[in-house]
Amino acid sequence: MTIIPRRGFLLGSAATLGAGLISVRSRAFSGAERPPRRLIIAMAGGGWDPTAALDPKPGLSSVDVLPGSIQAFDGLPVYVDGTRPNVTAFFEQYASVCTIVNGVQVQSLNHPDCAKRMLTGTASDTSADVGAITAHALAPELAAPYMVLGQTAFSGPYASIAARSGTANQLGTLLSPDRAYPPADDPEDYTPRLPLDATEQALIRGHVEARAQRQLDARGGLNEEHRRLQDFMASLDRGDTLADAADFGSFAYTGDLGVQATLAVDMLEQELSFSAQIEAGDWDTHDDNLVQIPQWELFFAGLSALLAELSGRPGMSAGTTMLDDTVVLVASEMGRTPKLNASGGKDHWPVTSAMVIGGGLPGGRVLGGTDDAQLGVAVDLATGMADPGGSLIQYGNFAAGLLEAVGVDAGAYLPGVEPFRALCG
Repeated sequence: MTIIPRRGFLLGSAATLGAGLISVRSRAFSGAERPPRRLIIAMAGGGWDPTAALDPKPGLSSVDVLPGSIQAFDGLPVYVDGTRPNVTAFFEQYASVCTIVNGVQVQSLNHPDCAKRMLTGTASDTSADVGAITAHALAPELAAPYMVLGQTAFSGPYASIAARSGTANQLGTLLSPDRAYPPADDPEDYTPRLPLDATEQALIRGHVEARAQRQLDARGGLNEEHRRLQDFMASLDRGDTLADAADFGSFAYTGDLGVQATLAVDMLEQELSFSAQIEAGDWDTHDDNLVQIPQWELFFAGLSALLAELSGRPGMSAGTTMLDDTVVLVASEMGRTPKLNASGGKDHWPVTSAMVIGGGLPGGRVLGGTDDAQLGVAVDLATGMADPGGSLIQYGNFAAGLLEAVGVDAGAYLPGVEPFRALCG
């Protein structure tokens, strides 16, 4: 399904977009050792049970597991079963580009706090997540540098470069106000909006820009209000570019990860965005852990659609695909308890798993780990291998490692945090 027409349209003025990814490709971002990589965050919202696939624990009295057995895919051990065929199909095709990370510590049992820590690498309510940081560091010039199609994202101080579709298609309505006023069931009750011709639109735009410029001139030196006004003026050009480029009726919220995936890849391919967040599933299975089975099925069907889109489209360099230059983070904000509760469900657990896919990173690997009590084990952060003298993989280590994997100097955004460099191989 193509949501944005694939055509060679002009992406706005040269001042805001003209250099586009050309400037990104040639930019040597201080402190980064890897070339710039695009980023897609795929969230399994609500807290998945990693033992259902990524962190197998069969045969232990200390851990209750779903039906299944361990199968190796290109050397990658995954827990699979006939009840979860989409999981099997995914790893049959893509295991060679997947790295599983087990034993990530989120140090909380609260959904918002865990999501914030997993994605921002901090416990702060004002920090930006790795998607926003990637866009800010590598491609702030684009029309919608960070495209948020799901619900769990943190733009922090970089809100001006984040575009959110919203659960009621707020982005589409802002860019095409007529969509907010659909015709009534009874045509006699419908009063059409007064259309503006090009001259009237230009007059209104000129008035808005002149008023903003007067405020900028009056404030003199750079301060927070000055920056906000500059962000507002830049957003006008970005809005024009998006409105000219896409059918925003398709931005209505959907829980279908495959639909979100296609739109996210369209946005990245056409150089409208550099990072994106997608999300699906209700994994909070306190009452019946068997509900995890359809969640894994639906989610991995969406992941397969995402990787098919990325591997089927040309990359930044000749002979490559978008999967070669796009890192995909697959994560959930928390795990589930090892044992079932009295309702047959599993409660919140402060240790989770994640996957990092594509972007030229080595695949077919399992990094980190958990013990028989489903607690994280100490590892060497440089190799990801178990090391009694090493460290647990904290959420900050993981986020910093991911930033380095996409070519961002993690120290500039997470100072003092040791990156989980094993992600880069």
